[in-house]
Amino acid sequence: MTKYYKCKFLSDVVLQASSNTQGNVQLADSIAGSNFLGMVAGGYNEFKKKAFRVFHSGDVRFGDGHIAVNGKESYKVPLSYFNLKIGEGLYNRIHLSDDEEQELRDERKQLKQIRSGFMNSDAKYCKPSYNYSQKSKHSKKYRRSEDEGMFGYSALKKDTEWFFKVVYKDDTLVEDIEKFLLGRKRLGKSKSSQYGQVFIEPVANRDKVEIFTPSDDYTYLYLNSRVALVDAFGNPALTPTLENLGLESGKIDWGKTQIKSSTYHPYNYTRQTKEYTRVVLDKGGVIVLTGVSDADKEKIEQGLGAYLSEGFGEIIVNPIFLETKYPLLEEVNAKLNFDKDSSKIDKVLVAFLKNREEEEEDKFAVASEVQKIYKSLMGASKSQWGEIRSMASMVNTKAELLTNIENFITNGVAKKQWEGNKLLFEIQKSNTPIAFTKLVAKICREHTKGGDNE
Repeated sequence: MTKYYKCKFLSDVVLQASSNTQGNVQLADSIAGSNFLGMVAGGYNEFKKKAFRVFHSGDVRFGDGHIAVNGKESYKVPLSYFNLKIGEGLYNRIHLSDDEEQELRDERKQLKQIRSGFMNSDAKYCKPSYNYSQKSKHSKKYRRSEDEGMFGYSALKKDTEWFFKVVYKDDTLVEDIEKFLLGRKRLGKSKSSQYGQVFIEPVANRDKVEIFTPSDDYTYLYLNSRVALVDAFGNPALTPTLENLGLESGKIDWGKTQIKSSTYHPYNYTRQTKEYTRVVLDKGGVIVLTGVSDADKEKIEQGLGAYLSEGFGEIIVNPIFLETKYPLLEEVNAKLNFDKDSSKIDKVLVAFLKNREEEEEDKFAVASEVQKIYKSLMGASKSQWGEIRSMASMVNTKAELLTNIENFITNGVAKKQWEGNKLLFEIQKSNTPIAFTKLVAKICREHTKGGDNE
């Protein structure tokens, strides 16, 4: 039995694709099934004798949550989709012959793999969007921001909807599980603050993606979730083989196969520690086989590899969006309901929201720019940075800003404080000089120790 659910974000949600806490932290573009399993595991002790069947046997599988695109279930854009680096054109590379590939090279047309975004069955396409919030730790002793205490969160936006499913081998477990799964829940990181509020409810059965029958002897396996393959000894495997795919027939066509792998360390909240490293094939990969029997096709649709209870190993055999050589994708906004009559949409409101979204993106760009270089600009006193910020608030053009600041730092009473400072250079380089100057002055002033030393 398969039941479908909708998860609506009541606030921004922080989800990470890696367990890193510093450096290049990858953001998740979907909700891992382990998050829903974790919600139910909060009532682990209440399951008593049923706990093994629910959490450890594989009888219950919590699928990944994918963003709703135009109100429909979506799928990660296949890794076999490539567009042109320069110019327009979209190709499904598994159908390109060697001669067609050579023709593109002769015409100096380079293909670039699409590695992000989701599409629904109508070829509507979108990328999940994020809000960025710049924060800093607060010093209770000095009643200000702590030195070197800046950090930020990128969070999936509120009001978006996500579909996921749970597969039950035993229908009698549904009521017990939904007791802990449905309703208002917390999801992701920083749940104790402003993030992570969601509401989960059951929905009617979703339409399955249409399947096509290839005209040749090929079989196309689409990875609708991450897949953790293991060898005969239970060790992680990066390279698919007939053995770790559980097939007794067929052959892998490596010339057409498009897969991508990654590793991560899952965190076990109950044990307060990280688990062993997992090696997985990424969602959206396409494995191309020849000569596969119908029995093997049915077997592989039941799930592939390890960690099935967490949503891993979901395979779709020959989905319709892999049939065409030249697919078409129409980019849409996941938040808007395009099923309604477009004439009834408040165009002023849409324009306002779009403008707000662009403003948020600009703020994120400026904050990221400042965070990288603000330490190298420090050295002046608090009042000096206050003057810089005031100047930025009273000008309208970049030229006027540069002139005023140059006169101030080269002729003022605190000229020595600015010797060697690259503030003018960084302002000149910035795409948003006034906003950049305001923020860098504010941050540098907050992180300048003590009082003024003029």
